[in-house]
Amino acid sequence: MILAIALYAALVLGSGALVVVGIETVHSGFERYEERAAIVDRPRSSLESVALGKTALVGTARPDGRLERVPFGGRERAVCYEVTVEDTNKLETAHVDERIAPPFLLEQAVDADETDVARVRVDATDLRLDLSADRQWSREIASHESLDDDLASFAAANDLPEQGLERDRKYAYEYLAPGDEVFVYGRAVPDDDAAAIDGKAVLVTAHEDGGGLISDKPPETLLAERRRVLFKSVSLGVLEGVVGLAVFLWLTGIAQFLLGA
Repeated sequence: MILAIALYAALVLGSGALVVVGIETVHSGFERYEERAAIVDRPRSSLESVALGKTALVGTARPDGRLERVPFGGRERAVCYEVTVEDTNKLETAHVDERIAPPFLLEQAVDADETDVARVRVDATDLRLDLSADRQWSREIASHESLDDDLASFAAANDLPEQGLERDRKYAYEYLAPGDEVFVYGRAVPDDDAAAIDGKAVLVTAHEDGGGLISDKPPETLLAERRRVLFKSVSLGVLEGVVGLAVFLWLTGIAQFLLGA
C-alpha cells in the first residue's frame, strides 16, 4: 500500500515536472533564437563607442587584475570559469555549480598598427558561457577510485560527502582564457568603476531577464548550432508540456471530472 502511494506520488510529481521542463525548453529556444538574431542582425559595436542597451561585441579577453586559477584538472589560468560537480548514480546527489567571474576587459585595436586599443569591461556573472571543447574539461571518478590531490582538496573545501562504494562523481569545468577572441552579447550599462577602463564608463552584463552570451566560438559555428533552434525547441517543449499535463490531469482525476462534466 505504501509502495503504491509512493509510486502514485512520484508519477504525479514527475508529470508536473515534465510540464515545467517543457516550458523551460520553449524558453531556451527563444533565448537561442534571440542569440542567433544578434549574431546575424545586430551590428558589432566598436569598443570606442558602445551605446547603452543591448549590444553585440567582438574583442580579445584580458584580465582586469590578477588571473584566476581553476582549482582542479589542468589548473588553467582564466579570466573566468565555471565548475560543476555532480554524482551520477545517487538519488540524493552532492552538487556544486559555481561561477568565478570577476569583471574582465574586452579589447579591440582601433588603428591599423594596433598601437591604440579600446576597452570595455564585461561582467560574465550571469552571461551564459558557450565555450569550445578546447575550453572544457571533465573527469568521472568511479566510487572505487582514489582522488587526485587537487580534486580531494576541492571536495573537502566544498564539504562533499565521501563517495564510499555507491557514488560515482563527475568533476567538470569550462573557462575563458586570456587572449581568447570572444563574441559577447549582452546589455551595456554605465560602469561605476570607470577608472579601470581608461575613463570609458561602460560595463557589459546580462539582460534584465538574465539573457546574454559569451563565446570563444567562430560566428559560423554559433550560427550552425542555432539553425532551426526555435522550431526544434518549441516542438519539443510543447510535446513535453502536453504529455506531462495530460498525465497530471489524468492521475489527479481532473481529466475524468472535466470529461464527465
